[in-house]
Parts: sequence; structure tokens; C-alpha cells
Amino acid sequence: AGQAAQSALPQVDLAMAPRLMAAMHATIVQGLVRACHDLSEGGLGVAAAEMAFAGELGMRLDLRRIVREDAEDNTTLLFSESASRFLAEVHPSNAAAFEQAMAGLPHAWIGDVQTETVFVVTGLEGKIALNADVIELKQAWQGKH
Repeated sequence: AGQAAQSALPQVDLAMAPRLMAAMHATIVQGLVRACHDLSEGGLGVAAAEMAFAGELGMRLDLRRIVREDAEDNTTLLFSESASRFLAEVHPSNAAAFEQAMAGLPHAWIGDVQTETVFVVTGLEGKIALNADVIELKQAWQGKH
């Protein structure tokens, strides 16, 4: 019998996860977070799109700002599903307090909200990987397009 293949399933860091969850909960309770979405089903790409759909606002993301060991390509970063990861919207006036609350835990500022309904993702190579209208994306997601 051959060796068992190593699982590519997301692994939960049992030491880090409770600390991360507690810190995220604290930032929400303190009112530092405007919106938050887990990155499980569909990963960052789906979470970001759903947040943009809900507010009918645009978003700009830069994948080069994400710190991940498996950051092989844009698709992996946008759609990998894993536990204990969140996309949080934080008002600029709360950014310093949010970062202080998350000190010592993995976190990164990866983009910002736009009043214009554009959904733009800059890829690892520094080029635009996705540039779409949020309303059109939402209609396609709802099966209306």
C-alpha cells in the first residue's frame, strides 16, 4: 500500500483560532466593525462580493496584501475556503483601535469600500485581475442576468 495523500482540507489552528475569535468578537462589541463575513463558503471572493451586494457599494481589494502560506495564485487567494478567517469592514476612524485589538494576530488591510459600484481586485502580479460592476455581479448571482 502506498502512502496516504496529505489532505488539502483547511486546517484549524487550535491555538490561534480561539484567540482570533475572541479578538474579533471584542472589536464587534466595541463597535469598531461595520460589517463582517466569514471566509468559509466561497472564500474571500464570495464574502467580499456578498458584502458589496448587501450595501450596493463598490470594493477595491489588493491580493498582494494578504499574508498566506498558500498564496500561489489569484484564484487560490480569492476562493480558498478555510476556517477562522474573516473579512471585516472597519471605518478609517476606527482602524487604529481595530489594529491594536488585533495585535499579535494575523490580520491585514486589503482594500476599501467605494461609493461607486465597482468591484476591483488587484492580483498578485500587480495587475487588475477583476473589474466588474457590483449591480451586474449581483444580478448574475441572483440568476437575473
